Amino acid sequence: MRSLIFSLFVLLANKSYGQDYNKAVIQHAGEIGQVSFGLGKKINRYYSFSVHYGFVPKNELQNKIETYTFKNNLHLYHLEYKSYVVETYLGLALYHVPGNKYKTHELGATENNYYRQSSVRGLAYLGLDLSYRNEVSFFAESGLNDIWIINSINNDSIDYKDHVSLGIGASYRF
Repeated sequence: MRSLIFSLFVLLANKSYGQDYNKAVIQHAGEIGQVSFGLGKKINRYYSFSVHYGFVPKNELQNKIETYTFKNNLHLYHLEYKSYVVETYLGLALYHVPGNKYKTHELGATENNYYRQSSVRGLAYLGLDLSYRNEVSFFAESGLNDIWIINSINNDSIDYKDHVSLGIGASYRF
């Protein structure tokens, strides 16, 4: 899995694939790590994607957590004013969390596979992006991962609003 993610990074960094520009992203929080770094590409006015490496540092409660994420953005609204551009977008991210925390190889050890754990997660989010001169941009994303969506549907005592995440970040187009 890591080699697949690193291959996507190499493809994104290589300009010979007909790309108009790349985007370096730094994001804080937002389900894909306390901090994440990534490369992205805007395919057309309506769609862009990015690949991220994220991590949560080791603390007294847990070991270091790494994430590898593929984010898809569908741009809904675009407003230009002088040198500024404001965009809103819907996103869907797939992220992989390697390590022993998600022991997917032990699913058969539980009765009827009761504890369904997966190292691949989904995340749906809504984002707002403010850019200056189409180079530097700042964004905010608010979303909910697949586990909390399913748990709130199946259990009335769980309110999905208590588990909404917020990520903020900056990107530079080169």
